Parts: sequence; structure tokens; C-alpha cells
Amino acid sequence: MSDNITIQNSKTRVFNKIPWTFLIIAYLLVAHFMQLELSGVAGYIFIALGVLVLFLEFFKSGDISTSTFLTDTFAAVVGVIVGTALLCYLYFKLGQKPTFFHWFGYTILVGDAIMSPFNSFRTALRNFGVGT
Repeated sequence: MSDNITIQNSKTRVFNKIPWTFLIIAYLLVAHFMQLELSGVAGYIFIALGVLVLFLEFFKSGDISTSTFLTDTFAAVVGVIVGTALLCYLYFKLGQKPTFFHWFGYTILVGDAIMSPFNSFRTALRNFGVGT
């Protein structure tokens, strides 16, 4: 019985260490370099990926340790910084206007940076029995 718990805990640790929001940035970079038009199927895949990433990040921020919380918060802040830099590069250097999909990806990054710490604190307060 304890072997199953150890395996589950190991999988959870690996799941918690992956910064899922970087998939949003990677998808937009690949779409830009491959010159994919996001107004078609690629855009719908991006929206589905964004919703999946937001769900995974919210689920990941549930029951986490202090070090994982700090790593997750740091990754969220780095994601917002990189997303802002790429939007600025797209607009000012390349002269392209961001599309709906760029703003959608950036909204996912900012939403993760706001909601993940909020969910972690809420879960920690629930686990400590505060307010009951």
C-alpha cells in the first residue's frame, strides 16, 4: 500500500515542478517562427492549450510545499516578464500589432500569476483550519 503512495507522490512532485505556462510562450514562438496564421485551426488549438494550461496551473497550486510555492510563483513572474518582453518586441521592433491570440496568451500568463498564489494561500488556510 505504501508503495502506491510513494509512486503517486513521485508523479505529483514531477507534475508540480513543470512550469506549464511556458507552453503558452513556446507555442506562440513556434507559431511566429513557422509563420503560422493563428486565425485558423492553429488558433483553436492555442485556445484549447491555454484553457488546459490554466486548469493545470490552478490544479497544481492546490496542495504544495513552501519550496514548490516559491518556485511556482517565480516561474509565474518570469512568464509575465517574458510575455511582456515578447509583446513589446512584436509591437515595437517587428511593427506587428498583437492579435486576439497574443492577448489571450498574455491573459493566461497574468491570470496564472494572480490565481495560483491565491489558490495556494486558500488551500493552506483550509489545511490549517483557519476560519472554522
